[in-house]
Amino acid sequence: MILIRASIFLIIPWMMISCRTAKSVVAAVNVKPTNFLPHASELKENRKRSPFIGNWWSTDKKVLKAAEQVKSIYIAPVVSDELRPMLQKFTQMEFSNKRRETKIKGLLTYTHDKFVSAFKSNKKSRFAVVDEPSKEAMTLKLSIIEWEPNTYSGLVVREAVDLVTLPMVGGSLLGKPSRGTIAIQGILTEPKTGKSFFEFADKEEAKTLFFFFPQELFPTGQAKFAIREWAKQFEKIVSSPPDTQIRDSSPFQIIGF
Repeated sequence: MILIRASIFLIIPWMMISCRTAKSVVAAVNVKPTNFLPHASELKENRKRSPFIGNWWSTDKKVLKAAEQVKSIYIAPVVSDELRPMLQKFTQMEFSNKRRETKIKGLLTYTHDKFVSAFKSNKKSRFAVVDEPSKEAMTLKLSIIEWEPNTYSGLVVREAVDLVTLPMVGGSLLGKPSRGTIAIQGILTEPKTGKSFFEFADKEEAKTLFFFFPQELFPTGQAKFAIREWAKQFEKIVSSPPDTQIRDSSPFQIIGF
């Protein structure tokens, strides 16, 4: 088993040079945004610029010119008004709707805090975070639209599959119905025009692990890991020139919680 898992390290470089990550190829992950986004039907994947599955940038010259002058950003409380029902059998067995509703409240606060800290921790960030909406600040609205919590039964299934196959296959394909998932959508609005500057949607599934991690034991473990990644990626996207490629995180996780 050790030799099999060690051999995966030889596959990683090949995976990393692909212009499309395992998120869109191996794991076949997709996300359908809601009417929360004005341009939901127009979102497209653009791996040359963004790691998100769906992206839309304004081409309105008036909006773009106005946005260039804005130096602040307000991050609104995160919502889950359009959270979709759980579909996985394992989550339905271990989670009632009431239990998930209780857990999601904490995730919404966590998401807001991590997006705020992503901007505050980068001293070179394009935007400074403000605590209230302002005519001088961009407004970011975020919505969690899917969440399948980690489950103990799902973990047992994935570990069992990994014992008899390659982790990449067990984690990404055969174990897909047992993996924790979370999906998000967001809209960044320019204050002067009140129009969208950037809209996005993305979905993350539990990454393929080489070793067992404590985060697998917590219902929100996978979700919180994805949220931290989204926050850092979003800050980089809006703080970087349009021709800068913001890479996605690796589909494999070696160390992390």
